[in-house]
Amino acid sequence: MEILRGTKIIIMSECLQTSLQQSAGGYLLILGCSSKKREDYGRAPALEIYDGPNFETLRKYFRENGWPPGLIIKIISAKYKIIDATTLIEPYDERLDKETAKEMRQQVRYHLKKIEHPESVFVNMGKDYLPAVSCIKTLFDPDRIEYANGGYVQKRQELKQWLERLPNSTATVNSQKQSGRYPLYFFPDWDDYVYEPFREEETDEDRSPEKRKYAHEIFEDDPPYDGLLVSLAQLRIRNGRLSHLGKNNSPNFRGEMRVPDRLLLFGDCGAFSYIDDPKPSLSCEKAASLYDQFGFDLGTSVDHIPISSISKEKQRYRMNLTAEYAKKFLEIHRKHDYQFDPIGSIQGITAKHYAKFASEYVEWGYKHIALGGLVRRQDSEILEIVTAVREALQRHTRGKDENIWIHLFGILRPNLQPIFRHLGVSSFDSASYLRKAWACPSRNYFMDDGKYGKWYGSIRVPFSTSKPMREVAESDPKFSNNGAMQQLEKECLTNLKLFDDKKISEQEVLESVNEYSDLLQRKKTYNHFSKRHQELLSERPWKKCKCKVCKDAGINIVVFRGANRNRRRGFHNTWVFYHKILSRVRK
Repeated sequence: MEILRGTKIIIMSECLQTSLQQSAGGYLLILGCSSKKREDYGRAPALEIYDGPNFETLRKYFRENGWPPGLIIKIISAKYKIIDATTLIEPYDERLDKETAKEMRQQVRYHLKKIEHPESVFVNMGKDYLPAVSCIKTLFDPDRIEYANGGYVQKRQELKQWLERLPNSTATVNSQKQSGRYPLYFFPDWDDYVYEPFREEETDEDRSPEKRKYAHEIFEDDPPYDGLLVSLAQLRIRNGRLSHLGKNNSPNFRGEMRVPDRLLLFGDCGAFSYIDDPKPSLSCEKAASLYDQFGFDLGTSVDHIPISSISKEKQRYRMNLTAEYAKKFLEIHRKHDYQFDPIGSIQGITAKHYAKFASEYVEWGYKHIALGGLVRRQDSEILEIVTAVREALQRHTRGKDENIWIHLFGILRPNLQPIFRHLGVSSFDSASYLRKAWACPSRNYFMDDGKYGKWYGSIRVPFSTSKPMREVAESDPKFSNNGAMQQLEKECLTNLKLFDDKKISEQEVLESVNEYSDLLQRKKTYNHFSKRHQELLSERPWKKCKCKVCKDAGINIVVFRGANRNRRRGFHNTWVFYHKILSRVRK
């Protein structure tokens, strides 16, 4: 996959040298680059591109333990000289000899002398690379320097042993003390529920409030997320379960949503709800008070997105205002001794801005930060920002026992998840797998394929009473009889059920489905989905799925028709992403 092809190299150690003051302590790992490189990423962090034994060991350690606080990784490269593990590079084919390594010594010294008094230095590279780092004997305490010895197997083992001696904690989440060793997924809550039990006809549903079920209730002991992201914007726009609690002055959000204790509640200020306003409509005091009132485990500082449609001056104002509010929010949290974990939200224009503010937030005392304003950015921009923040944090966690929790707002990007994991991203949120169930015409039923998953197009069987179908009936004499359209609809649904029970052939059900759905094609409301229908019916993916909604609904889960089917399909999509796709990243 091509992630960062053709963008400019940014070595954040040079970009940030004026803003990042390095303190003593921490750990320094110096590696030689590897001849083996991963071509599938295009342009990506050096940690991902190099694929020799040392880098495999490093990535595996990061997946299992997170990025140790204060660990700085420098790489001696045949092409790029000396770079950080977070530097964005492209694959190349160059080799380093001893003479070239000697020529690099001055440049290497220039970069390494900025790292003052590391507690431990570990050097792992081939003998041809060693002349490039000869300066470390005078820069650092010789008693704190270790060299990997022997062949690559022994060197790999010694690297692993050295890493295991480092502190490997990441800031925990208050209620469960989850360490961030694997990424947590938060599901944005906008009161998405279905009625249980499932009924094929919505007119047969019992729609009393006690029959409403949220995804974590549908799946019971197998929920498709680690927690809920709840926006305070619900109070402003009067939509969502939080707005009902606000009207009734009830603080029990967890009880109202029937959220089990093992799931986290993450409060967000809802910046998109006031994105066009000059200033946030929510004060720091009010946000903190509401997070405490509703019993959230985490609460985000008030931020203001520097959208691209406003002037640069206004963008800078919003960016700096967000930082000002974050500092004030933390002071309020300390003053009132609130029990939720404060999350410092960062908004920036460039990667350098995000890194600068990340450093400041850590100095103020934040242990949890969140990067906002990423939703509309390209993959290349997001990686540039996250790598810049990671490098900044490594310099500001030197001498500390735990690393900083990083949350990415509104960003899922399955293809980037492995990289996010290696860069120490602790959590993220997205409702895209839910929303695609009804918002995407041709890709709305998701199944695991062993990698990033496969999308199918569900079968559209609109209600015969819907406006588009009524318009078809009014324009076609064949449907002047009010019952003709309903008969086609009924036959289509009946044949789908018969096919699910293996009582009619694929061809028979296709003819029925296409006859009914083609009526909309005449109005050009939708594209013709005959080929996608054929693929779906031929492969029967719902039969292979182990999730509860597919077992209960059968073929109805792939029928695009009403909220009782469409939202369940969204629950299924989210379950597959969480338990199949994300679980591979965690491993």
